[in-house]
Amino acid sequence: MASLSSAAVPVAIILGWVILSLVIGVLAGIKRKFTLEGYLVSGRSLGLIFLYVLMAGEIYSAYAFLGTGGWAYSYGMPIMYAIGYGALAYAFGYFYAKYVWKVGKYFKCVTQADYFHVRYNSRALAALVALIGIVFNVPYLQLQLQGLGYIVNVGSLNTISIKAGIVIGMVIMMIYVYTSGLRGISWTNLLQASLMFIVAWAILFAVPFKQFGGVGNLFKTLIQVKPDHVVLHPPLGIAWYVSTLILCGLGFFMYPQMYPSIYSARDLKILKKNYTLLPLYSLFMIPVILAGLTVAAMGIKLGAPDEAVLKAVEVSYSSWVLGIVGAGGFAAAASTASAIILTLAGLLSKNLYTIIKPTASDKELVLASRISVILFGVTAMVLALFAPGRLVALLLLAYSGITQMFPAAVLGIFWKRMNKYSAGAGMIAGLITVTIIKFGLKRNPLGIHFGLWGLLVNFIVTIIVAYATKPDENFEKFREAFA
Repeated sequence: MASLSSAAVPVAIILGWVILSLVIGVLAGIKRKFTLEGYLVSGRSLGLIFLYVLMAGEIYSAYAFLGTGGWAYSYGMPIMYAIGYGALAYAFGYFYAKYVWKVGKYFKCVTQADYFHVRYNSRALAALVALIGIVFNVPYLQLQLQGLGYIVNVGSLNTISIKAGIVIGMVIMMIYVYTSGLRGISWTNLLQASLMFIVAWAILFAVPFKQFGGVGNLFKTLIQVKPDHVVLHPPLGIAWYVSTLILCGLGFFMYPQMYPSIYSARDLKILKKNYTLLPLYSLFMIPVILAGLTVAAMGIKLGAPDEAVLKAVEVSYSSWVLGIVGAGGFAAAASTASAIILTLAGLLSKNLYTIIKPTASDKELVLASRISVILFGVTAMVLALFAPGRLVALLLLAYSGITQMFPAAVLGIFWKRMNKYSAGAGMIAGLITVTIIKFGLKRNPLGIHFGLWGLLVNFIVTIIVAYATKPDENFEKFREAFA
């Protein structure tokens, strides 16, 4: 345990950043009377800067800040899938996002499930999508809180416990998300994304230079002390690497929080510019991975591998620098977690609560969304406190379920035969396959990630059912959005 005097500065830096985030987030919406559209998608008014930091903050999370470094420390090269799938995801997103935006604007969608409701004219399918989004996004939210707890604990030199960090972070996020919705998240992300990028390139990138004199020397040492870290080998071999890269690349835009962000863009030109610039921000993960590899090469033993990045900073810099990195890590976790909470709240209020009460007013749905923010925040906090898991493992579990929406989302844009039966049957078949392999077989057949096996079965069932049933009569109405 560090002395109170040595811990005072890093604790002050972290808590100061937390309070600043709270103030900015609350000020963004404290005097506004939100409609549901204003609360969930910021009135479709975001320009390039706010849209960019909103999406960057949502994407580069506690997983990117800690999980990638933790896996680099534990396994080495397999973590490079995290760099590779970004290229696939952004290339796909550049073309796919414009369809989502057009549908959202034309049909006034505010959630991902709204998009499916409009395409397939089915409340039941929209409810299924909402449930999938909720069930498989809660682990992703849990991931953020666990990461936040590690960050605050190590960044404060163990003065603030992991559990206290989780509680503090979650309470802060619930307050400003409850108050300001997506507008508050975009304002705070302007702070968070800036600090994350600075921490990565001004502090973390220097770690291998301080410890080994450069990246080249780092890898020379790694080859000597941990030769397995510089190659792909079973069970995380080529098959796992490629299948995981494909799974995450295709599933990236199936996360429910991506849809409100896309809807929030002021126009299509801004949206396209955003997707050409986002890959630059993904370079942020390179220093994080190098920091994890540095700790591995130094032979440091860690109780929790996900602490590797913070340990790299602890052994390389003065304690006050750890406070800055701790604040940056909080920024990474909070920027993503806040968006997830709001998205799940929107799914529960707009697509599930309205089944119980179809006549709910706009004002009532805003209130239901705010109450849901608290509900999901508390649920994820309890899971993070009492049922923790490895960060990358939680992420890949989330991807395996979320990606099962891909065939219905993408084929539905162009293929008239796609209908609610084929969409729903494919999703359910994919989820059953994922469950059997993950919890039954407990291994990846042929080394291919279990989520991709689920997606393969999903596609097969989707196509079979599409040809066995009638084409969707709602297709032409849906296509009106693209006219």
